[in-house]
Amino acid sequence: MRKIFRASQPITIRFSLLRSFMLLILISSLTVLLLTTIRARRTEKELSEKLINEGTEQATQELDRFFQPVDKNTLIAARWGLAGKLNLAEVVTGPPGQITQKQLGAATRINSLLLPLMQFFPEMSSLQVANARGDGFLIIRLDGGRIRNRVVHREGWGTQTLWFDVDQQGRPHSPKWQEVDYEPRGRAWYTGLKGLPAGEVFWTDPYIFFTTRDLGITASVKWDDGGLEYVFAVDVLLKSITAFTQHASTQLSKNSQTAVYTKTWKVVGLPRHQKFRDPESIRLALLCSVEELKIPELHAALKEGESNQKVIKALKELRKAIFSFDSQGETWWAGVTAYPLGKRRHLWIGILVPNYDLLEGISQLRLYLLAATVVALLAALGYSFLLARSYSRPLEALAAQSRRIRDLDFQTDVKIEAKLQEFKQLEEAQAQALAALQSFSRYVPIEVVKELVAKGEVARIGGRTETLTILFTDIAGFTSISEAMSPEALTNHMAEYFQAMIDTLHRHGATVDKMVGDAIVAFWGAPTPIPDQAATAVHAVLETMSRLDNLNGEWRARGLPALPTRFGLATGPVVVGNIGARTRLAYTVLGDTVNLASRLEGLNKVYGTTLLVDAATRDACSPQFAWRHLDRIIVAGRTEPTDIFQVLGEAGMVPHQVLAAAARYEGAWDRYRGGDFAGAIAALDGFESEFGPDPAGQRLRERCEAYLNQPPADGWDGTSQMTSK
Repeated sequence: MRKIFRASQPITIRFSLLRSFMLLILISSLTVLLLTTIRARRTEKELSEKLINEGTEQATQELDRFFQPVDKNTLIAARWGLAGKLNLAEVVTGPPGQITQKQLGAATRINSLLLPLMQFFPEMSSLQVANARGDGFLIIRLDGGRIRNRVVHREGWGTQTLWFDVDQQGRPHSPKWQEVDYEPRGRAWYTGLKGLPAGEVFWTDPYIFFTTRDLGITASVKWDDGGLEYVFAVDVLLKSITAFTQHASTQLSKNSQTAVYTKTWKVVGLPRHQKFRDPESIRLALLCSVEELKIPELHAALKEGESNQKVIKALKELRKAIFSFDSQGETWWAGVTAYPLGKRRHLWIGILVPNYDLLEGISQLRLYLLAATVVALLAALGYSFLLARSYSRPLEALAAQSRRIRDLDFQTDVKIEAKLQEFKQLEEAQAQALAALQSFSRYVPIEVVKELVAKGEVARIGGRTETLTILFTDIAGFTSISEAMSPEALTNHMAEYFQAMIDTLHRHGATVDKMVGDAIVAFWGAPTPIPDQAATAVHAVLETMSRLDNLNGEWRARGLPALPTRFGLATGPVVVGNIGARTRLAYTVLGDTVNLASRLEGLNKVYGTTLLVDAATRDACSPQFAWRHLDRIIVAGRTEPTDIFQVLGEAGMVPHQVLAAAARYEGAWDRYRGGDFAGAIAALDGFESEFGPDPAGQRLRERCEAYLNQPPADGWDGTSQMTSK
């Protein structure tokens, strides 16, 4: 018994630390080295597939940024055409050889609409409008940035065509007649629309452009203008696609290659390769087959894809395919995925990554790990002696640490010198106290508890009236999101979301009141007053929105649903303090301003916005931000009207187009409030075609139309009654 009792006595801290540190580091390092060796091949495959997946997703996103403006602008032009803005009747008036002012004015009108598209989107090399009579109007960008118009009138002029030079404002000058046998109705972008519905974008196969003899593809769409079929077409040069595939943003590693192909494996976007470094070599290689390019790894990848049944099946189903192959004694990884062009065409995105690009990192990791093991073992020997002496500090240091815990200062990382047995007893007691306090701090606003501790008081029921800024948040479509996820996955996803939200709010001095389901309630100005609390709150929400945009992109890349969030801010008098029962309290806020903030958050859904504030918040920080006055409303639960505002961003940081849209809307709303409903509707005409969809503008238009049919009562001042959240 005596031997057993002596064996259980504590050992010296110096020996314990020395033995434990060395053994732990040695075991950990050897384990990692062993696992790294065993999993080398699997890791190589996983890293390759992950890199290829990331690369294809990145390339798809980059191609979206390249092609989607073409699709969108093609449809925008079709809307202009439906509105009669691209009618060619006046452009082709008069006999050949003569120029009229009407022709010049009509050409200027069409140029003023279409020229900005080419200026803002350089991937569009030319734009063309044509109709079933054989009339055609072309805007083309030539070498050196020169812009020209070509006018065709087959039924009236035959093969005579009219050419203009165009200045930066779209005004044609220097007219010139030329004999050019050009028939727009026979071009692929016109004939390909046969049988397709109006409003559907059609993409051609690659072909040689008539005017410049460059290789390219064309997107087109048709519409009906007074019984006459019209077509709008946008040309994209293949060399522009090559500039995209050779850009650094599409490269996954030092020697990776990204290329774009047609369905028949003709190259329309050349990979980054030493063979394609000058314009002439690029021109000659475009639309060549993989075999004709004579790049060994590309040829080997095609052969492997043609013989691999899994790859064949994936490509037939237009799914992503990832596989490995050998070329000239080296292993490569390939990824191929379909990229849709409209509803009836697709391209292939192909990515190649050599295995040595991946193995280089793994080999370096092994060397670093081995070196780190040796350094850690040597450092552990000396550090253990220093650490042992640090625990023998005076007992006053222990008391100081206890006071820091009492003051809810959890950064208690001061080394206390003590014997091992003494340290063990104290460490257990303080660890339990610290864990309890840390857990407690997650359930209540820690600032409130610190204030009570500083005053030496116990929390009691009571409150005071203060002017605070209140925030309500809510996730749009959360019910659908939660139903689509398992409870465990949803909990983990929401934990990451709440942590990001709360961290940002705390950084701006917010007191987070509570989390209710997917919602957060927070406020500024209590328990500690904050100068410019309304402006601070708006800054906090804008930063939170920016961080959520980044996180939503990361979540989508990880296969998780995005969490779009709406925000409502209101400033005004509230009762703030300890509310509840004698045995259970909550530090929270009550009052009409709280109700208003909640209603504002919900109204985002009505107006298609993300952040709404009341007039008091706007007035408290107006010069610092750009606003849009949306409406004057009476929310549910209130009798007094309030003006509500959309926060557009910090002053000086909001794009001019957004400010212009806000000013246009506010002008329409002022007319609406003054009873000029027809004028308000006129002010909103063309709003969406110029600035894009806007639910608030659509809502205002509908209310104006309703009041035109049934005018409001006398004394009406533009206020709307909101009957629900």
